[in-house]
Amino acid sequence: MKKNVEVKFPHSANLFQFCRRVLDHKFGGIRVIDQDVGQILGFDPADCSHWKKGKKNIRSIQAIKSIADNLGVDEKLVVDIASGDIDEIEAYNEFHGYGAFEVSSKIFDAAKKDFYRKNASTWTRDKEAEFKTHFETNETAIKKIVDEIHEKINFSEAPLYLPEVIGHYPDLNLKPIANADDIDGVTTERNKEGKTTISYQAGRDVRPYMRFKIAKEIAKFFLNKYNQMPPAELEEHGTHVLDVQSNLFAAYLLTPETLIRQEMKNINVSKDLITQLAEVFWVSKSFMNVRLKEILQR
Repeated sequence: MKKNVEVKFPHSANLFQFCRRVLDHKFGGIRVIDQDVGQILGFDPADCSHWKKGKKNIRSIQAIKSIADNLGVDEKLVVDIASGDIDEIEAYNEFHGYGAFEVSSKIFDAAKKDFYRKNASTWTRDKEAEFKTHFETNETAIKKIVDEIHEKINFSEAPLYLPEVIGHYPDLNLKPIANADDIDGVTTERNKEGKTTISYQAGRDVRPYMRFKIAKEIAKFFLNKYNQMPPAELEEHGTHVLDVQSNLFAAYLLTPETLIRQEMKNINVSKDLITQLAEVFWVSKSFMNVRLKEILQR
């Protein structure tokens, strides 16, 4: 019977898998082999195999910089994997980012062309105004919904606990599932009785990126409940609008502006601001960076 061999440098093995996932994404479906990953650091097949199996420790400044440059990712992200702060799945989600927090002008223009083509014979200024309302993200309405949730659970101190939110709404359920290889990690189902179940990838703990994904699924439940879903007329473009709305909802839910400003008064100015706020609100550093910029640039 073959014994399980302990991986000597598991963080390096995670880093290898992250590099492979990113190359898979960048090559757009073209098969990526181990040696493609090894070439990032100029490794021969033997060294590449040792890296993949966690027998070779990848932690030097030069190696980390080379990986970041070759993959086109933030050097800090590579450091976080190499040091074991995050695994390759969380890192890949960080690499992908959290999506848009405002409607893309390209998608808006493409939708406008489609809308005009279908209504060319009856196009008027009123018709154009109607089209523009379809792309409104209704931020004020979303904030109002989130404020009601915060008030209902008496939320006044970060971080926000998602099971507590769900526990106050009988039609909403949260269920952990065991699937460590699932990149997306979250699915939503609605039964005949109208009860919504959000299933998420279970682990030793719920990581910040997973909290954001769960919050986005919670957003869809409430957007539907309060009739804030994109209109059917948007067809496939509505998916983009819904994603923006869900991102805004998740941001307001997990990191309300009033609490961020409150916590900033308690920050240790000798340490990294983003890292401290991310830890307080139990969100990723990359998301907190986006959120804080959005708040401070108003």
